[in-house]
Amino acid sequence: MFKNLLIIVLTLIFITTACGDPVVELEDEYEPKIAVSAYIYPEKRVENIRVMRNFKLSGDIDSSSIILTPFSNNVNISINDVPLNFDLKTFSYYTDNLQIDYNKEYTIKISAVVDGKQLYTESKTVTPQKGFKVTAKDLGEIKYREVSPTIKFTVSPGTGFYAFSINALEAGVNNFIFDNPYEPNVKPEDLEDRLNFYKFQMNMVLNLNLAPNDIYEYEISGLDTWFYGNYEVVVYAGNKNMEDFVLTAGNVQEFDGNFHEPRMYFEGDGIGVFAGAIADTVKFKLVK
Repeated sequence: MFKNLLIIVLTLIFITTACGDPVVELEDEYEPKIAVSAYIYPEKRVENIRVMRNFKLSGDIDSSSIILTPFSNNVNISINDVPLNFDLKTFSYYTDNLQIDYNKEYTIKISAVVDGKQLYTESKTVTPQKGFKVTAKDLGEIKYREVSPTIKFTVSPGTGFYAFSINALEAGVNNFIFDNPYEPNVKPEDLEDRLNFYKFQMNMVLNLNLAPNDIYEYEISGLDTWFYGNYEVVVYAGNKNMEDFVLTAGNVQEFDGNFHEPRMYFEGDGIGVFAGAIADTVKFKLVK
C-alpha cells in the first residue's frame, strides 16, 4: 500500500497545478509546492517520511530534484518540534527521538527552498485509539478457490477505515494462475509489462462500527490473488487523514477533464498526506 500511496503523491506532483482547468498549458498558474508522504504509527519508529516537490505540467522533469534534501533545498522538518534526520540511503526522513502514542495529536512542520522560493507547510493528525489487532498472523496453506483467505481482527474505537495491502511475494510467470476465472486469456508475454498490476493489490473496508472486543472477518477474493505461493498482507487501521486521502486521491480528474485536488490537510505551501495508522501483518501460502 505504501507503494500505491506514494504513486498517488507522485501523481499529485504533476497535476495539482491544473485543478479546475482541463487545459494542460498552465505555465502562469504554476506555484512551487512541498509534496509530502508521511505516515506515523503508535509504538513504531518514525521513518520513511518523504518530502518532494511539484513541477510544471508542460516543463521538463528533473528526476534528480524531485526529493527535497537539507543539502540542496535547506529542508527543516520536525514532528511535534522534534527534528527529523535525512537518510542518504532511502532519501527519506526519520528520527529515533520521538515516541508515537495512541490517540495523540502530532504536527509536522516543513520548510524548504524550491525554485529559489522559501516555502513552509504544516499539518496535524491524530493517531487511532488502541484496539486494532489481527488475531492470527499466519493462515498457513490455503487451496485456491476452495477456501478464501480470511483475516480476523479487532477494531480501534472511533476508527472505521481499514485498508489491506496484498503482496504476492514470489510473483512471476511460473506461478501465475493462468486458469483463473477472471482473466483466463492472459498470456505469459502479457505479464512482462503488467506483473506489478497483478502482484500488488489494495482493498479497504469503510464505516466499520463494531464494539471493541468484536471480531471482524475480511475475506480476500480471487481478484486479489493471481499467483500461487506466499503472500504478505499488511492491514492498516487508518485515521481520518489517511481515509480521506485514499478515497479522494484516486479521483482527481473528472469526466469533463477538470482536475480537482484530493482532500488534504496542509496549511501553507504543502500538498500530499500526513496520517496516523496502526499496522499489522498476515501471511499465507496459496496452493493448488
